[in-house]
Amino acid sequence: MKCPLVSVIVNCHNGQKYLAECIRSILNQTYTNFEIIFWDNFSTDNSYKIVNKFKDKRIRKFKIKKFSSLYKSRNLAISKSKGKYIAFLDTDDWWCKTKLMISYFFF
Repeated sequence: MKCPLVSVIVNCHNGQKYLAECIRSILNQTYTNFEIIFWDNFSTDNSYKIVNKFKDKRIRKFKIKKFSSLYKSRNLAISKSKGKYIAFLDTDDWWCKTKLMISYFFF
């Protein structure tokens, strides 16, 4: 039986400083059935360029043309997700490689 898809929402507004580490920490998960919904919330730095360097089909990128609040951006990103479960990771954070697997066992 295949494990359910988890949608990881990464909302970004000028998050270039730690963004690469954030994305790598998701891609390195031991639980591999996930998608990343990268939501660029009108960044003016190199955030979108950084995420474009990752060539992984599980990353779905969206770039909006007007800044919106965090809750609105998260809700818009959720509307694009395909997963049974939703997880959030901010661009200045990262996960240990077993985070999604441990979370899955609690569901």
